[in-house]
Amino acid sequence: MTLFRWLRLWALCMFAGLALAGCFGDDDDDGGDGTGTGLVAAPTITTAPAALAVAEGATGTFSVVAEGPGPLTYQWLRNGTAIADATGASYTTAPATAADNGALFSVTVSNPGGSTTSATAALTVNAGARGTLSGRVQSAADGQGLAGAVVEVGGLSTTTGADGSFTLQAPAGLRAVARVQAPGHAPSVRIASIVAGQSTTMTAQLLPVGSTTSVTLANGGDVTVPGSTARVSLAPGSLVRSDGGTAAASVNVLLTPIDPSVNPQLMPGDFTAGSAAAPQLIESFGALQIDIRDASGAAYNLAAGRTATLRIPLGTRSPTPPATVPLFFMNEATGRWVQEGSATLQGTMPNQYYEGSVTHFSTWNADQVAETVRLSGCVRDAAGQPVANAQVLSDGIDYSGSSRAVSGADGLFVIEVKRGGLLTLSALAGDRLTNTLRVQGTTTAADATVAECLVTSFTTAGVSAKLTWGTLPEDVDSYMLAPDGTLVWYGNPGSLASAPYVALDVDDTTSFGPEVITVTRLMQGTYRYLVNNYDETFNPGLTGSPVRVELNRGGALTLFSPPAGEGSNLWWHVFDLVVDANCAVTVVPVNTWSATAPAAPAAPATPPALCQPR
Repeated sequence: MTLFRWLRLWALCMFAGLALAGCFGDDDDDGGDGTGTGLVAAPTITTAPAALAVAEGATGTFSVVAEGPGPLTYQWLRNGTAIADATGASYTTAPATAADNGALFSVTVSNPGGSTTSATAALTVNAGARGTLSGRVQSAADGQGLAGAVVEVGGLSTTTGADGSFTLQAPAGLRAVARVQAPGHAPSVRIASIVAGQSTTMTAQLLPVGSTTSVTLANGGDVTVPGSTARVSLAPGSLVRSDGGTAAASVNVLLTPIDPSVNPQLMPGDFTAGSAAAPQLIESFGALQIDIRDASGAAYNLAAGRTATLRIPLGTRSPTPPATVPLFFMNEATGRWVQEGSATLQGTMPNQYYEGSVTHFSTWNADQVAETVRLSGCVRDAAGQPVANAQVLSDGIDYSGSSRAVSGADGLFVIEVKRGGLLTLSALAGDRLTNTLRVQGTTTAADATVAECLVTSFTTAGVSAKLTWGTLPEDVDSYMLAPDGTLVWYGNPGSLASAPYVALDVDDTTSFGPEVITVTRLMQGTYRYLVNNYDETFNPGLTGSPVRVELNRGGALTLFSPPAGEGSNLWWHVFDLVVDANCAVTVVPVNTWSATAPAAPAAPATPPALCQPR
């Protein structure tokens, strides 16, 4: 270095207030694996991140101590990839899953003189208690099992068999987040309570993708769903690859509207927003799932600073939807909804929709936080003993929303529901169903205790049939003929505590339903289940209304929709349940129409044998 240049650099250093060593650095050895400018020494890592071992579901914190001229900046990496927003001297992981075991974490410390990257530190995740999660993934359109669907919980995953069934040993947790996806269907998130050493049943219903439309990135355009008000408007050049890779010329936009008024369980998550520490119950008015991919399967989203306009079809059981509602998107990691933006109600009935702008794509929900009350209740078995770990579910009747709770060792539970809402309560304990209770709005005006307990079936073979429909016809009725000749309907609600052990738990006459018939103890013979168009109107009839029957056998669901050929027929014979001499149950789909009620078989001379409790 010439004397002139040395003096010039010395003068610059004095002006900046730097010591000579900090100004010139060490051209031969910068003291680390970083790179320097020669003017300011790159940082030196004096205490590198140490390896951590954490329990499954717990967090871990990595730390680093570095020295050198400031300012120092930090960027943490996982397996060599930068972690978003991890820019402090320490980094705390998300709750650890099995997939995190063996992950390598490091940190790059930088200053004006260069960067130094630490050695890697391994994260060891010790498996916690696990339970068995089993069930079925099925199409919400026809109830058919979906083969090859992937179910993932806590970093562990499995693939469904030919009938859509699956079994997974999953980390225990009162609120386990299960992510479910299958080809040709919109992905979803389900919430399950997994108890260590016990079995939990979960049915995941996936909606078929509503429409798939090719769009060129340069031009953008409006994407719609036939027969729906659902729409997303894409501005030219507004899309980029989510992974930052080179974008293709065109992409496929997959849109799937979700109508929670037809079935709240089609909604991802569990109708909660906010944090785990302070969850908030929400009421939905419709949702829309958007998935954008190119031919290689790469995902796309909106570029920074760009927006898109969504139209979410109105879907609610409420008679008075608000003019403006907040928008929420689904956080698939937590299974909760996150508020961002708002939408306004537009259009005319029956083609109303909420329209709003979003900055990224996900499943978007037009809903609002509900004012809640706490309902206390109890779950008992047929002998009157407390039932622990029962999964209690509420389902709104005059609003689109649900909530869940788990009973304690004493069989007691507390569940949050919408203040003043009309709703149903039911529970599943292992593979034993309970009856369904209708809870009036007068009960939910304030915190209250439900007078009647939920009672599990006598045997694991208990079943329920849940009938739901749309706005019209207003009144649709369910009927069940038991093997002993007893007809259970609104004129004869039946009994769950004594023969025929069949009851119409819930009757509804003002649109949507539900109507629920429960069987707590089976008898040998044939049960016949029918649906009647009580209004005797056909604009629309049962096929024009979203009528569906959900048969629940120990948590396993079979779905039925009205077949073609309704005409002016008022009766739909949905299915039979055949119970053999060993009390094995066979579901026989019938799906036939008739103008009058099918003739009931003669009652047997000898009462059918009852299946024994076990």
